[in-house]
Amino acid sequence: MNLRRKARFRADERAYIDVVPLVDTLLAVFLFLAVLAFQSPLTFLAVKLPEAERGETQRIRAAKVQILKNGSILLEGKPTDLKRIQRFLEARKPRYLIIEADEDARHKFVVYVMDRAKKAGVENVIIAVRQKG
Repeated sequence: MNLRRKARFRADERAYIDVVPLVDTLLAVFLFLAVLAFQSPLTFLAVKLPEAERGETQRIRAAKVQILKNGSILLEGKPTDLKRIQRFLEARKPRYLIIEADEDARHKFVVYVMDRAKKAGVENVIIAVRQKG
C-alpha cells in the first residue's frame, strides 16, 4: 500500500462549494428578521420623563398618551389630535389614562389632554415620572 501516492480526481469528482443552500438559508434568515422588525407592536420614543423624589410602580391596563417636547401628541404610539383622543376615550372608556409628557413639554398640552380625559369620563389620570437617583 503506497500512502504517498497523490489522489487524482477526474473532472466530475472534484470538490466544489455549492452556494445555493447558503444563499437560501441567508434569504430565509433575512426574511425572518424583516418580519420580526415590522411586527413589533410597541413603539419606543424619546420621551424624557421628569424626575420625582417619591413615586410608586404600578402595573395596570390603561390607555397611554405621550406628549413630546415639540407638543406632538401620540395615542397608543400613533400621532393624533385632541378630538381623536376624546373620541377614543369615550369609545373605549378606560379606567386609567397614563400621560407620559416630556419634561420639556409645555404644561398646556398636559392640561389639554387631562381636560379631554375628564370630558370622556376617565376616572383616573396618571402622570408618568422617572424615579430620582
